[in-house]
Amino acid sequence: MGRASAAQAIITRQKIIDAAFDIALNEGFDKATFAYIAKKAGVSKSGINAHFDRKADIAKELEPLFVKIINEHLNYESTAAFSKTWQKAIDSEPNFVAAIIAFGPIMPTEKGIKGLQSKIQGEEQEVLDCIYHCIGYAVCNIQSRQSV
Repeated sequence: MGRASAAQAIITRQKIIDAAFDIALNEGFDKATFAYIAKKAGVSKSGINAHFDRKADIAKELEPLFVKIINEHLNYESTAAFSKTWQKAIDSEPNFVAAIIAFGPIMPTEKGIKGLQSKIQGEEQEVLDCIYHCIGYAVCNIQSRQSV
């Protein structure tokens, strides 16, 4: 009986993560309330609380899922390669755009920038300039599409 309960707990936890990920990716992380996640996952709010105390705990589970989507579109070998693949992803990959929008409230800005700095190969200032350029490109191009 205990094994079935443990197995069910693993399944329930994954349902919660999947529902939260779907909501965050398609509607925004701000919409991922415990009530909405519970409804989408087919579990009770107390069922969520059995696995996650706070929304931030769910966010920690979602982080690697968003990182995977983002990373599969980017080349970190140089600032030029990163910039080119970033712009291409912004222009032609809806999942990438959805992931960076959803990931924004989850990943503190400073941590995100430091993470990119550690991956992009190049001189420190060149890398930082590249990151700021790419963030600006995203802000300008995503906002212009959303207001159309």
